[in-house]
Amino acid sequence: MLNRMILFHALLLLGCGSAQPEVVRVERIVDETTTEAPPSSKAFPLSGQNVLFYNVENLFDTEYDAAINDRDFTPGSEQQWTPERLNTKLEHLAKAIGFAGQELPVLIGVCEVENKAVVERLANETKLKSAHYQVVHYDSPDERGIDVGLLFDTDIFALERSEALNVPLNDDRTRDILHAELAAGGHVFHVFVNHWPSRREGSEKSEPKRMAAAQVLKSAVAQIAVDATTHVIIMGDFNDTPNDRSIQEGLGAQCVTTTTGLVDLMCVDQPEGHGSHQYNGHWDYLDQFIISGELTTQVKEAKALWDDRLLFKHPKYGPSPDKTYSGGRYKGGYSDHLPIVLRFN
Repeated sequence: MLNRMILFHALLLLGCGSAQPEVVRVERIVDETTTEAPPSSKAFPLSGQNVLFYNVENLFDTEYDAAINDRDFTPGSEQQWTPERLNTKLEHLAKAIGFAGQELPVLIGVCEVENKAVVERLANETKLKSAHYQVVHYDSPDERGIDVGLLFDTDIFALERSEALNVPLNDDRTRDILHAELAAGGHVFHVFVNHWPSRREGSEKSEPKRMAAAQVLKSAVAQIAVDATTHVIIMGDFNDTPNDRSIQEGLGAQCVTTTTGLVDLMCVDQPEGHGSHQYNGHWDYLDQFIISGELTTQVKEAKALWDDRLLFKHPKYGPSPDKTYSGGRYKGGYSDHLPIVLRFN
């Protein structure tokens, strides 16, 4: 348990001299239907609660949108992405989220979603309705049309503001980083949802793109005055592991428990051979929770949701995520990633 570990010497705080990130589509929320935050209290408001992040593997609607070239995810395509298959996908994702515990997560970050409408459909699935989720989403400039999103329980949080942080790349487009400022019980949580550029082009060409995303996130975090009631929770699919340069050097997240700086929970106290994503039999934590150091005293554990219902036995590679598609063939599974879950004491 993280709160039982011996604290190491405090790490140097993140440098504040980074260039300011380009911020786009900033939105201040005024929503009369949103439940107000609970009365101010110094007690930690997320005690006993769970937070979940999930790369949901291409959650698209079934309608063609020429602006993002999503023809593969239409009924007439080779993949035959029909309304029935979309409904099955949503039901499966809702079930997977429910596997996280007896109580639904109070925060859910998602990536690989086409638009706000499909995220809202997920939030309204029967198995998730009791949490009263509100969705935060921005359309990103990603050429595939996939975005990130956040669902938060309005019985716990009130949304103060949200914004999309653009990641500038010279010759490419990628997902924005979603930043939401949430209030709960006298505390403020700065939540960042990420989906950094992929490794598809190879490490040499793609690593600078993830370093660019890391710098944007680092600069945004440096503007936050973290204290006993102001916290940072970073989640996402980083397409790098906790030991890669973009995480350790670019963002400055460390693999030790400390009360200062940023701590990557996916390289602290992890089960042997586990991860959120498997490639050719090798598991890695591409999906990660990274938090401000003072929050480590509140953390019970953070790890992949290793549930047999989300896995199948690959004849060559053993336990593997049960995907929706594999090699272009419809399998009707959940996702090619496992959810990761952060549990608080």
